[in-house]
Amino acid sequence: MTTPIHFIPGSATSAAQRTRMAALLFATSYLEYCSYANKLGLPLVALQQRQNIDPYLGHIEAMIDGQERFTGFYNAATIADYAALPAVSHYRDEMRAMDAGYEAFIDAHARPDDLFVASLAIEEGYRGQGLFHALLTRLRALAQEKNSRRIVLAVWEQGDALAIYLKQGFVALGRYDDAYAVFFDRLHFLAYDLTSPRSVT
Repeated sequence: MTTPIHFIPGSATSAAQRTRMAALLFATSYLEYCSYANKLGLPLVALQQRQNIDPYLGHIEAMIDGQERFTGFYNAATIADYAALPAVSHYRDEMRAMDAGYEAFIDAHARPDDLFVASLAIEEGYRGQGLFHALLTRLRALAQEKNSRRIVLAVWEQGDALAIYLKQGFVALGRYDDAYAVFFDRLHFLAYDLTSPRSVT
């Protein structure tokens, strides 16, 4: 890794950094379709910050380089931790069925003590510098702190992330097809078994 980094808790991030997290989140999924005509009438990135960043600051860490520049972030906690938070959706009512389907898909494959990575993203200018490995190393440590035996997440089939995670030792355990008619893409549930002798490299 050529860029020295450290992590700060979400609660210590600036307003600008939280906006960048929301923008990265918005850019790495199919959230435009979900976000337009939202109930709050917010701009799309602002909606993502309101719905998927600000309520989860206790589960977010920002990745900061040696010059104190924001380089990326993750949002991760156990399934049980997330279940304890009230989830409020500001999407239009049309999205309820898709949200329910996604939640049922996760519930079918996840365990309460799994460390679930709800989101993870790196600023474009910092990609290819070993920061993805740094994030995974931090997630492994977090999982051990929380006595989680697995790190789990869901990624889209058409994105670059699927192949990257599989290369790092994650295993695909399920596929969600219900959104294909809308996005022409499928979600895969991936798990990394921390009790395995493998290690993330």
